[in-house]
Amino acid sequence: MKASSIQLLSSAGLSASSLLIPNIARDQFGSSSWEIGLVVAGYSATAFMSSYVFGRFSDVHGRAFVLKLGIFLTALATLLQLLANDTYTLMLIRLIVGLCSGIYPATLLAYVYDKDKKIGRFTSYGSLGFGFGVFAAGAIGIYWGIFLFSSIVLFASYSLALFLPFGQEEHHKVPFFPVAIIKHNLSIYLSIMFRHTGACMIWVIYPIFLADLGADPLFIGAIYAINAFGQFVFMQLCDRYAGFLLIIVGFVMSILTFPSYTLATVYYEIIPAQIMLALAWSTLYVGSVKFVMERNDEKGTAAGLLQSTLSISAILGSVMGGVVAQLYGYHGCMYVATFVAIIGLIIFVGHNRQRIGSSKNLNSAGQ
Repeated sequence: MKASSIQLLSSAGLSASSLLIPNIARDQFGSSSWEIGLVVAGYSATAFMSSYVFGRFSDVHGRAFVLKLGIFLTALATLLQLLANDTYTLMLIRLIVGLCSGIYPATLLAYVYDKDKKIGRFTSYGSLGFGFGVFAAGAIGIYWGIFLFSSIVLFASYSLALFLPFGQEEHHKVPFFPVAIIKHNLSIYLSIMFRHTGACMIWVIYPIFLADLGADPLFIGAIYAINAFGQFVFMQLCDRYAGFLLIIVGFVMSILTFPSYTLATVYYEIIPAQIMLALAWSTLYVGSVKFVMERNDEKGTAAGLLQSTLSISAILGSVMGGVVAQLYGYHGCMYVATFVAIIGLIIFVGHNRQRIGSSKNLNSAGQ
């Protein structure tokens, strides 16, 4: 339960501090869509680096130090956001937050998998925390208050991490650039990179899109919370199903969800799409984590590479989303996102068609 509480609180703190960053950049500092894309991409770039480096470090040297250090530094870094006074200081501080926030998630995932293997239930608490965080950010509304709230919640998460039992940890010898692990999991890393790049094209402009449809900050937070609370429900149901099946369902639901955003003409019409999105990400993310955990002894490294893949996608998607939104508007981002998600599904099915076709393998993967 402590690990789930750490996941909930750390997710709440991070999501609250991130929700209105695009709105702050545009409304407070006059940032363009291109500059907003760079702010979001910078955060993901540093998270990408630290996710891999510290995921591997936890396999080689142990998980306890990495987990505690990461949450503590993230709590401090969110406070720095109070100092932002233009686009470029905001970008610099978000680089620092990304670097710190990438340190611990893979280590926490590996710790939980080693304990009871119930990844779906554990990750659902991250979604629950995300929901609470974005709703709180929308309710608070005042930027300095949001950042202060985020830091307090993250320090609470750190205090719980101090009492987490680690026991005798198994260490692994992992090369700095683990080619074998990357090749072994390439199909999921590459396919999810395409899908998540498309998703992040939408997310970089999503709060602004909602605002232009008439949503106020409270409703923007509520819209994000609907997705998060939906994930909390769906993820807890995912542990019983095979990883391959979950991944395919996640891709199909993503391909249906992304273009559905273009149908909304007022902000409240977006709600059904948020529920579809919750199912899409729940199945895809839990399936992906199960995929890499079941196939690798070096779980911290494999999970770190998965988190790094998501960060690469966020970098590419944020930059592409800023450019596409500048040239073709919000709907252009949503259509391009659908196309790249289709590419991701083709890559995954192409690499794993024999496994997918084998009911024996599907059943064993779901155990």
